[in-house]
Amino acid sequence: MTSGFFSVCVFRFLSRADLLTGGFNYDHKYAFDTKANGTGVSGSVTQKGEAVSGDVKVNATIVDQVIDLELNQDAKAKVTASFPSVIPNGKLSVGGTVQDLESFKVSASLVAGALGVKADVANYAAPKADASVCYALGGGVAIGAMATVKSSALAYAVAAQSKQGDVTYALTAADQFKTFKASAVTALDNKQTIGAEVTYKKTAATATIGYSKKMDGHAFKAVVSNPVAAEANPTLSVHASLGNLIPKTTATLSAQVDKTVRTHARHTHTRLVSCRVRATRFGGSCQTIAAPFLVG
Repeated sequence: MTSGFFSVCVFRFLSRADLLTGGFNYDHKYAFDTKANGTGVSGSVTQKGEAVSGDVKVNATIVDQVIDLELNQDAKAKVTASFPSVIPNGKLSVGGTVQDLESFKVSASLVAGALGVKADVANYAAPKADASVCYALGGGVAIGAMATVKSSALAYAVAAQSKQGDVTYALTAADQFKTFKASAVTALDNKQTIGAEVTYKKTAATATIGYSKKMDGHAFKAVVSNPVAAEANPTLSVHASLGNLIPKTTATLSAQVDKTVRTHARHTHTRLVSCRVRATRFGGSCQTIAAPFLVG
């Protein structure tokens, strides 16, 4: 059992962030990154509607401690220090915003055989605690749970996952058993994946299907969601990642379309199309090229 299993089991399958929801980004973002002598420097500027934000990040390793420093557009500095050798088979980290001591959080994780545990405690003035646990039952089956305690309020979710051959099944009960999800994802081959999910919340249900394909440095993903109802009202989300068009450059395109079909009229509304090009390094200097589009 490794920490890789733990991260997948506890944080990934509970949030189902892979095929059906992950990768879609409708903001306009310009980014750069570089690394030299074990120290990494990266930065980005993001436009979301009329708001513009940006940050610069520095990552450095000192002995076996990892230090991360982030400075945003408001000159607020966030520092995180990780200590991988403090907890056997685990990790301890401390971090927060320098100008706001109440934001500091202590995190600890541990993997022991088939069991993985993670806990966070933040805000000493009004403490908030998060805990998650995952256990591998064997035969491709795992169960997990997560809980959050804040101001005497308790939020929790439980989930189970089973991988049988090329098919991964998952069941989740979240929001204090007010939201239920069932999903299945399978690999058609080593480059194609397809999946489906049904979500039930309160009195409404939504069905989602997704498809992804990798092609010689490029990747494509399409997801269609529709309420489980007599009237069709689908939402189509498309994401494409284009690599190798220019050396060391990756372009990403995300688009989402709402389509409402009625008895006498059909209305199609394209919500947002955004294109982002990320260049890593050219001749010792970092460059970024971006081409955003907004479609009304």
